[in-house]
Amino acid sequence: MLKVRSSRFVVLFILLLLGVFASGNVLYAQRANVRLSHVSIDSLVNYVRSIHPKTYFISDGLDQANYTVDAPREKILESILSELKNKGYAITRFDGGIYILRTVGFATELPMGYFSSGEQLQRDTSIYLDQSGYKFTFANKVYEIGESNSGVTGKVYLSGYITDVATGEPLVGISILEASTGAYTQSDASGFYRILLPVGEHLLRFTGYSLEDLDLNVLLHDRGTLDVTMKEKVFALKGAVITSEGMVNHRSSRMGVERVRVENIKKVPAVFGEADVIKVIMTLPGVKSVGEASGGFNVRGGANDQNLILFNEGTIYNPNHLFGIFSAFNTDIVSDVELFKSSIPAEYGGRISSVLDIRGREGNSKKMAGSVGLGVLTSRFHLEGPFKKEKTTFILGGRTTYSDWILKVLPKNSEYSNGAASFNDLNAQVSHRFNQKNSLHFSGYYSRDRFSFTADTTYRYHNANFSVKWRNHFSDGHSLVLSTGYDSYGYKVEDTHNDWSSFSLSSNIRQGYLKLRFQSLVAAKHTFSYGLNSTMYNVEPGNRLPYGDSSAIEPRRLTTERALETSLFFNDTYQPTDRLSFDFGLRLSGFLSLNTRKFYGTPELRISGKYSFLPNLSFKAGFNSMAQYIHKISNTVAISPTDTWKLADADIGPQRGWQAAAGLYWTIFDHRVDLSLEGYYKRMRDYPDYKSGAILVMNENLAQELISTMGKAYGVELMVKKPGGKLNGWISYTYSRSMLREMEDRGLQTINNGEWYNAPHDKPHDLKLVGNYKFTHRYSISVNLDYSTGRPVTIPVAKYLYGGGYRLYYSERNGYRIPDYFRLDLAINIEPSHYLRQLSHLSVTFGVYNVTGRKNPYSVFYTRNSSGSVNGNMLCVFAVPIPYLNLNLKF
Repeated sequence: MLKVRSSRFVVLFILLLLGVFASGNVLYAQRANVRLSHVSIDSLVNYVRSIHPKTYFISDGLDQANYTVDAPREKILESILSELKNKGYAITRFDGGIYILRTVGFATELPMGYFSSGEQLQRDTSIYLDQSGYKFTFANKVYEIGESNSGVTGKVYLSGYITDVATGEPLVGISILEASTGAYTQSDASGFYRILLPVGEHLLRFTGYSLEDLDLNVLLHDRGTLDVTMKEKVFALKGAVITSEGMVNHRSSRMGVERVRVENIKKVPAVFGEADVIKVIMTLPGVKSVGEASGGFNVRGGANDQNLILFNEGTIYNPNHLFGIFSAFNTDIVSDVELFKSSIPAEYGGRISSVLDIRGREGNSKKMAGSVGLGVLTSRFHLEGPFKKEKTTFILGGRTTYSDWILKVLPKNSEYSNGAASFNDLNAQVSHRFNQKNSLHFSGYYSRDRFSFTADTTYRYHNANFSVKWRNHFSDGHSLVLSTGYDSYGYKVEDTHNDWSSFSLSSNIRQGYLKLRFQSLVAAKHTFSYGLNSTMYNVEPGNRLPYGDSSAIEPRRLTTERALETSLFFNDTYQPTDRLSFDFGLRLSGFLSLNTRKFYGTPELRISGKYSFLPNLSFKAGFNSMAQYIHKISNTVAISPTDTWKLADADIGPQRGWQAAAGLYWTIFDHRVDLSLEGYYKRMRDYPDYKSGAILVMNENLAQELISTMGKAYGVELMVKKPGGKLNGWISYTYSRSMLREMEDRGLQTINNGEWYNAPHDKPHDLKLVGNYKFTHRYSISVNLDYSTGRPVTIPVAKYLYGGGYRLYYSERNGYRIPDYFRLDLAINIEPSHYLRQLSHLSVTFGVYNVTGRKNPYSVFYTRNSSGSVNGNMLCVFAVPIPYLNLNLKF
């Protein structure tokens, strides 16, 4: 008979096929032959089932290949096996049975030394399989760590690295749970885990998103290491699909933390089909944007400069390409994305709203691999592999655009028809593991944008950073991470409208940093970390220089600002019982303006706690305070290429804020669906708003144009998430308000008479839906729905005669709103075929951005007609459906 069962790599499991096939739904070339022509694997198995009723198999996830078999009836079995082998399956005969598996062969014997003890067993934690050369962890054995006669009692440390079986890359955020004691930990950014366990027998469960769960039996005699490899879930069954997301939510005391997997990012429909980290972040509850194709994002009522954006430890000041249409991050290079909205760990600081930590991949440690992508506006590539297998790896990626054609197709009489727009970015990382305890990582990133709407004005801006990171696990329960690097951001505007007035305007910010973090596992459920961060800032707020020999512009350079920010931090995570856990953090930040010799110091408190009512129901609460010593100066609500940055000094102090939050977290339907409900209240002070008519560019006395405001924000966030299965995705709803009020009384010039007014990014209602449905292993459809209240604006409401001319009278600051925002996107995804021996795999994505063609306003402006009347107009960025086609080739 033929029997098919699910396993981590198993797609088909055939027990011995006996006898001669009888007639079925096949074609006979001649009486003694059986011919199956272009049949699916389902039909192939069903043919055998028609003869052997006791045949069981699961059809989900089987490949879409067509099979042709033509052979004498007595040889039909060998012909079927030969055809499957040609399609990339591994065939193993064992104990009278035939095993047909995906990806790897079947281990028919235990490794040498399996029943031994001592160091040999400690090293022998994996099995090598002939068919593919992959090394994977064998679940059905007992891993004996240490000498059986060691005489050690009490608790000892078990540690190791968790890597991907196919690529050898570290797996981040893998949950490790010990069944009897409830001891729990997670793998860090290097895939390293450490857990404190009593000497004796243990059952460890390793779980991770989109990975097969792994249960390991461990017999612990002494401290030791156990490296674990995990493999991707080949297909999702109709039954339970359990991932680590729900477990992390319930076991961690932190709240307001969102982890987004790269697999999910690539499924969400995006403008022109380019997978976008920032756009997916904006589908999460509490995260908003001010409009279509706008740069930056707002978190829980904060401004867009109040978010710390990190990529491989470096700070990214402008995370956008092409006016905000694309983000500055190549998803082929990204490994993990984590957003902290509250309960921000004490190691992070410098911004008062959120932290977006993006980590890059280290590269395939087993073989060379890569990909090429081609879209309507962009193309990209990446290449990765080992310099030395499982020791030194590299990954390189880049993107570019050919978007000039958009402006070229405009009418010739359009003022923008001679414009141009382009960007490119480049990522590189090299990682080397010296031994089990030490690794070194070099990372570099550069992005550049250039655009011009007219032939005489060109805008340029760039991001760049370089970092070196050393990880060391120097003793049992103790580790350190030391990193240093350099970040740069700058813009330049060149105006050549008239030779005599041509000029270039530029601004730059450069910073060098040092970060040191120690972590100690004090007890099985008690972790303590501490360290320091130090950053040296160098800001050029503005340089205006003549452009060309004929220009009469006088050179002018604003004073360069320099400052040093240093922080000490401590973080203590303790779980006294299985139901109760706490996280206490303290950050002592200090900032010294080297220009004005002004010093600011701020103690920043981070506290959170969790209580579990049930294994699948928990309550969390937290409080955190933050300080921010650098401000973005702009009179636009979105990140603009001409934004400048201002350091705190004697005239402009730091922004400070605090947030209190509480929430319920519930996992239902056998861990298939996660529900969360969070509420928060936030206060801010010394947020720099600007006076009416303020001059913000090339202003040496900028403090006179700014006003200090206090802010408040509050809201409720609801999220329902189904992370696995054929149907997966999430839906979120947020109700929130964000208000500002001037802190000083300036008489009639006081904004809104000193009362609270809407912040520029205040959008009370926000509904997001992200969904993906897999029809088969290759074909799926994705949907993205976005609705939000229109943002507030200030508009002229009357005109009056003054001094012989008409003047406009404006409404209260942000007293009106533009129309609500609504957008629906759809995409069809065709995954590559699963022939394992193919040299390359092609995937195709076809979609439509803004399916309904809704004219979503970005801003409102006014024009005067021939009769002198003033008319309001709406500016829409994408007012029609935008179809796109993306091709991706992996090799």
